[in-house]
Amino acid sequence: QVAFRLGNTKLLFMNCHLAAHADKMQERTQSMQRILETSPMRKRKDMSGVHREYDRVFFMGDLNTRVDASREQVDAWLAAKQFDRCMAADQLLPLLKGDSGHASPCGLWPDFQEAQINFPPTYKFDKYSEVYDSSKKRRVPSWTDRILWKKDPGIKSLSYNSVPTLQCSDHRPVFGQFEVKVDLNWSGPPASARKSSVCTVQ
Repeated sequence: QVAFRLGNTKLLFMNCHLAAHADKMQERTQSMQRILETSPMRKRKDMSGVHREYDRVFFMGDLNTRVDASREQVDAWLAAKQFDRCMAADQLLPLLKGDSGHASPCGLWPDFQEAQINFPPTYKFDKYSEVYDSSKKRRVPSWTDRILWKKDPGIKSLSYNSVPTLQCSDHRPVFGQFEVKVDLNWSGPPASARKSSVCTVQ
């Protein structure tokens, strides 16, 4: 977790690796909420999580959310370039919209949003290839690696994509580019401050 101030604007960046496997979405939701509630960056206890204390918040990493469909279904959809059908089975998107259905509670996911995904699932590949998992487990291709931000008109997504040519991992890296509004009308920390309050790295 990295937090800092630009002028009068407080920014927080959080990276995490949540529980694996398709049937662990509820555990992932609980972990995400615990991360926000117990963050060492948190100073106030009268709010639902540390993200409430900062103006601009990004939450990213291997969130391990999966596509709820069979391997055969997803392979057929990807072959036909039907990403929309894969996205309809994505575990995370309904939670961001506040629609838990019957599978998992929403937790704090609805406080965040994500840019439109227009790239193939980033997991799981055979290393050094473009082939999805060919092992006995044949894991279902999924968008496990995500970049979210706290809902905020001061953040605008400019680009959201993966890097298919980086094949040294069973994941494909994901990147995002954002335009972030900040208030630079700031005179600096109080003269009486004994130590810097500008940047904290955990």
